[in-house]
Amino acid sequence: MYLGSSRYRSGLVSTIAGRSNPIGGSLLFYSQKEPVGVAGQIVPWNYPLMMASWKVAPALAAGNSVVLKPAEQSPLSALLMAQLFVEAGGPPGVFNVVNGMGETAGAALALHNDVAKIAFTGSTEIGKQMLIYAGQSNMKRVALECGGKTPQIFLADMPDMDTAVTYAVNGIYGNMGEVCNAGSRLLIDRPIAKEFIARFVEKSKSAYKAGDPLDPMTNLGPLVTASHRARVMNYITRGKSEGARLEFGGNSPDLPGAYVNPTLFTGVSNRMTIAQEEIFGPVAATIEVDGIAEALSVANDSIYGLAASVWTRDLSVAHKTVRDLEAGVIWVNCFDHGDMTQPFGGYKQSGQGRDKCLESLLSYTQTKSAWINLG
Repeated sequence: MYLGSSRYRSGLVSTIAGRSNPIGGSLLFYSQKEPVGVAGQIVPWNYPLMMASWKVAPALAAGNSVVLKPAEQSPLSALLMAQLFVEAGGPPGVFNVVNGMGETAGAALALHNDVAKIAFTGSTEIGKQMLIYAGQSNMKRVALECGGKTPQIFLADMPDMDTAVTYAVNGIYGNMGEVCNAGSRLLIDRPIAKEFIARFVEKSKSAYKAGDPLDPMTNLGPLVTASHRARVMNYITRGKSEGARLEFGGNSPDLPGAYVNPTLFTGVSNRMTIAQEEIFGPVAATIEVDGIAEALSVANDSIYGLAASVWTRDLSVAHKTVRDLEAGVIWVNCFDHGDMTQPFGGYKQSGQGRDKCLESLLSYTQTKSAWINLG
């Protein structure tokens, strides 16, 4: 993934071009693409190296210099990345890393008048602050990839329930649920809800094993910090107090570290806190719906719009669902697939701009127009 990001962008460099329009008469018009300048980039702790590669590679490929600010919880991989850039012969001063706290180093980067663009991945709250910083400084460009509350829609005519359940389990519990597009809302067609939930519970019993992260048998590690675990546990308490049924989990294993066991709530309404706010932990909420119309209404009833999925045999329903879902990435009969050519980013308060893809590369350029009088 990390090398792929750089290789893909290096292959796209030759596609950066302006255009020439026939104007007629004695006028010639053409445009050209130029780098924006200095790109400030702030990346999160949950995928620190991958997120850095998603942002650094297109900025450099488009001819910009970069100042990268990694999360204070995960500073070392960015330093190693910069070291490898220098060892590979990268020009001095082109790729820079600044460590520090978000409220100091991150804010200083976003407020700096010599930074032409700020690219940020993290919470919606801080993403909004980036927009404020841009306005308070030099009106720099802002690209945001923020929070999510991804709905997975499971219709009664799905092609294979066992496959769908496997995707559902991995979609929320993979990487401890510390994923911006984690499939945390399971919208299940009422006729199949009982069977689907039963299979989900059974599958979850053996799917994830908590333990030492360095043990190859471990696939459920600790959350990033003890304070984040406390935040996740507070959401679990809120879920129970608001009337959701705790099917399993909701506690921590007897291990040193900030662990939270995979957790499932049923009987959830979309008005509950656990259905509306991003938990960023291994907590799934099931919401029963009557058909695709209600599923779409519930799915879109959120401030977020990062990703979504739908499971159905009906090709017409699939295409209409893709059309009507308010999300930047939508999967049909699968979940969380992608590669470097796929635009990744959200609608609404999940952000603006796209990572990966040609669009990301071009977002680090600006267009200059030229008019020439040939007469």
